[in-house]
Amino acid sequence: MKKLLLATAVAALSVSAANAAPTVYGKAFLTVDYQHDKTDGEDSTNNTSLNSVGSKIGFKGAEALTANTDLVYQLEYGVNVDAGSQAKSTAKTVTTKEGEFVTEITDKKQDQFYSRDTYLGLSNKQYGTVLAGRLTAIDDMVNYANVTAGGVIGGDDVLASFTGERANNTVAYVSPNYSGVNFLGMYVMDENNDSDTFDHDAWGVGAKYEPAGQPFRAGITYEQAGDALKATRVSGAYDLNAATTIGALYQNTDFGGKDDKKENAYTLSGTYKTATPWTVYGQADYVKDVKGVDGEDAQRYVVGGKYAFNAATTGHVYGAYLNKDHKNADDAKGYGIGTGIEYKF
Repeated sequence: MKKLLLATAVAALSVSAANAAPTVYGKAFLTVDYQHDKTDGEDSTNNTSLNSVGSKIGFKGAEALTANTDLVYQLEYGVNVDAGSQAKSTAKTVTTKEGEFVTEITDKKQDQFYSRDTYLGLSNKQYGTVLAGRLTAIDDMVNYANVTAGGVIGGDDVLASFTGERANNTVAYVSPNYSGVNFLGMYVMDENNDSDTFDHDAWGVGAKYEPAGQPFRAGITYEQAGDALKATRVSGAYDLNAATTIGALYQNTDFGGKDDKKENAYTLSGTYKTATPWTVYGQADYVKDVKGVDGEDAQRYVVGGKYAFNAATTGHVYGAYLNKDHKNADDAKGYGIGTGIEYKF
């Protein structure tokens, strides 16, 4: 995930009327991945696949309305580099008659171009930036721990069940930078139709602190959808030296079930920039009571490396092990390795 709201807000505050023409940007990221899965009491499965990971193309820009206020816009679309379309599982959160919060999964073909963060907004140098459209949730801006990339087993994010959802019908706010502090807010409207991301109105608030010239940064967010989802996230990172960074994240999520426990997710990570074009990284994730289910735990360990061919092109190699402990079912475990090439423009 890409901290898109804050990046847009910061960029918008520095845009002038002379930069009114849109900027075209994008990324093509292809990986080859091998995955081995084994559930106790069943035969193991093996799969090799070619994957397009976060590939996209977008257009963004700003138009000066007054001396201090700009209209900002972005039209960003995902692109499946490996196929004209692909199978896509779409998740929508709904509330059952018993008041429990559940996720409905719909499998369907995803078109070649599909909407990512797409919005219109206003940016004022004194009062901040307001965006409206389809936006990544603000918890994605407080994730200093995730260092995964590519088609890694478990997904290229922290292992918490609720992470940085991209929400439809959303209004978000990012404050100006106050000595390193940004305040964050979002509101997701329940329009009672198929475009809803949640089965409730949802909202979130947060703050992050990234002081200039300091080796640390940290933040906190809180998001809620009715009484059925409440998620609190705290994350931070520290530069031990110019080459080494450590990161951490903790998230507590209440999925609203009457008898459910709260999910607790933990992530620790580290990156090291070598004297060569290589950067190496590692990440460990632990989730207790996955999705609020007592006794459902998961652990993942990831190692990988990135090779910078130039400013635009990066090679990737990575591997991971994932273990899932089930209280009322057979345990499952798996590992995967992959490699890929990423080009940004």
